[in-house]
Amino acid sequence: MILSVAPLLVWAWLNSENEPQKPNADEGKQADPSSAVVADKAAKRVRAKKNKMSRNQAFQVLIEHGFQPQIPTKKIPKIKIYAQDSIGLPLKEVILGEANEKPILIHFWATWCGPCKLEMPHFAKYVRSQDTFDVFTVTSELKDGKDDDFKKIWKFYEIGKLKGLNACSDSSGRLTNFLNVGAIPLTFVISADGLLFGSFLGTTDWANDELKDALEDYMGTSNEQ
Repeated sequence: MILSVAPLLVWAWLNSENEPQKPNADEGKQADPSSAVVADKAAKRVRAKKNKMSRNQAFQVLIEHGFQPQIPTKKIPKIKIYAQDSIGLPLKEVILGEANEKPILIHFWATWCGPCKLEMPHFAKYVRSQDTFDVFTVTSELKDGKDDDFKKIWKFYEIGKLKGLNACSDSSGRLTNFLNVGAIPLTFVISADGLLFGSFLGTTDWANDELKDALEDYMGTSNEQ
C-alpha cells in the first residue's frame, strides 16, 4: 500500500516545487529601521488568527510550563509604583489594584541576576509582539528612584538590545512585600480587575508559542464561567 502511494507523493511534491511564485513586492528593497516593528505587528496578526484554547486547555498548558496558580485568587491592594517608558522621560505613577483596561504582567528582575539575563531577551521580544497585557518590569535597583539608577537600567537595555520594556521602581517596597518576592526572575499574572491569578518563578520559556498563546487565551477568558 505504501509503495503504491509513494509515486503520487513524489508527483505532488515536484508539482508544488514548480508552482509559479508570486512576486515579492519587498524584494530588492533595503531593510529599514522599522522592520522590527513590522515583524512584531505581523506576529500579532498571526496569533490573532490561531484557534483559541478553552480556559481549561490554556490552564493545563500553563501548568506544564511552570505556572503556579494563586488559589484562591486574591485582590491586589492599591499600591503605587513608578514607571519610566524611555530614558529621560518623567516618571509616571501607576496605581496597581485599580481597574485596568488590560490584564497585567509584573516582572521582577535585576541586572546582576544570571537567569534574568538569559530570560530577558525572550521576554522583551514577547512584550513587543503582544497587545494583551500591560507590562511592568520592576527591579530593586531602582528602589530609591534616582536618575542615575534609571540610566543604569536603560544602559543595560541598550547593551542587550532589549526594546519595548519600561523601567519600574517599587520605591515604597509595598508591592514587593505584598507579593512576597524572594527569588528572581519572577513574573506575576494579574487580571484587569486587579486579581492575582498566579506567577512564573525562575527562567520561563517566553519564546515558546504554546505558552504565549495559552497565557493570552487564559487571561482573555478569565472572567468567563
